[in-house]
This record gives sequence, structure tokens and C-alpha cells, in this order.
Amino acid sequence: MTDGWGWPKSDRLAGTPLFETSDRAARRAEDRDRRAQERLAAAEQRSESRIAQRDALTQERERAREARRIEESARHEARLNAPPTNDVEALKISKRRRSGALARSGEETKKERDTRGYTTIVDPKRIRTLADRGASPSALAGAFGISVEEVEAALLETASEG
Repeated sequence: MTDGWGWPKSDRLAGTPLFETSDRAARRAEDRDRRAQERLAAAEQRSESRIAQRDALTQERERAREARRIEESARHEARLNAPPTNDVEALKISKRRRSGALARSGEETKKERDTRGYTTIVDPKRIRTLADRGASPSALAGAFGISVEEVEAALLETASEG
């Protein structure tokens, strides 16, 4: 008589089953492990093939991009070097690489800044500071709108004060 699990009722503590279930369980565990290994290998293979496909597509796109760039630069050079056939084409070439209002009208929209009302205050201390930073007397004269002699006089004046 058994207890329903394959163990005799009298031998429950002895540990001897009436039939062997451990062989079947071991085979099932081995099969489970083998299938898991096969799934893992298949997934790795799919991943590697996808990586290879992406690399091939990337290289192809780069080759196409480089070919387009070379073709476009050759077209650009040919257009710039070719003599214009009429005034409209010459105007297009002259307006090349301009954008916005300048390309449409051909006129510069920014005006030169009107500086007639500006005055530069000639400060001997500022001249000395700029000279200490390495500005030449001729550069200072140009920046302040005075002569080189006046700059040298301002430098001597500030040197005698300090």
C-alpha cells in the first residue's frame, strides 16, 4: 500500500520509493537547461545579425552621403566656373549663399551706424590702463581719436601722478 506519492506507508521515513521519479525529473531538468541554452544562442545570433545589418546600412548611408557631397561640390564648382549665359544667371551666381531680404532684393538692410553724435572722453587713467595691458600708442591714438603725441603726453602725465 502506498501513500499516493509513491512511498510505502510503512517506509515513509526509510526513503525508498516504490518507483524512481528522480530519473524523470533529472531528464526534464536537463531538457529544460538545453532548451534555455538553445534559446539564448538563437537570441545572440539574432542580435549579432541585426548589428551586422545596422552596420552595413550605416556604411551604405555614409557612402551615399559622401557621393552626394562630392557630386554637389562638383556641381557647385562647375556652376561658379562656367561663364554666365545671361544677366539673370549672373545675378543668381552673385547672390549665391545669401538669405532672406538680401537674396530677394539685393540690397543691404543694415545701415551704417550714425556715430556723429558720439564723443569719446579722453581719460588719461584709461589710456594708462590700456597701455599697461599692451596697447600701443598708435592704437590708443586711433581709438581715442587723438594724436600719438597727445597719448604720450597723457601717459607721462599719469606716470608722474602715480
